[in-house]
Amino acid sequence: MKQKTFYKVTPFIPVESLQQTLNYYKDKLGFDKEWVMGKDGGIQRDEMRLLFGENPDHLLLINNDKYRLELVWFVDCVDEIYNEYKEKEIDVLTESTDEPWGIREFTIKDINGYLIRISETIQAKT
Repeated sequence: MKQKTFYKVTPFIPVESLQQTLNYYKDKLGFDKEWVMGKDGGIQRDEMRLLFGENPDHLLLINNDKYRLELVWFVDCVDEIYNEYKEKEIDVLTESTDEPWGIREFTIKDINGYLIRISETIQAKT
């Protein structure tokens, strides 16, 4: 018998333009396997799947001059991804850094204004 377990969340992320977002995630961030159904779509890189909904009005409410939504992606080999994104001239906002809470991470900003913290679990500093 299965036990109650939470293991994944995949929200529909509002975007300005679905096709521009999918192209950016393919060309710049290394995703593939895209799909589109009307104004919704998704894309994948390894085991990470992202879903987008074209909704510029909603996007403006959560990413603007006052507010910015942060997403956290957990990965392996964060420094290799950092180097990959630096070479592709992605808007990298912070260097790859060890944090005292046991995460090594860096932050990028995507074309919709989302702050994406790309993180890897490491040994916490004591």
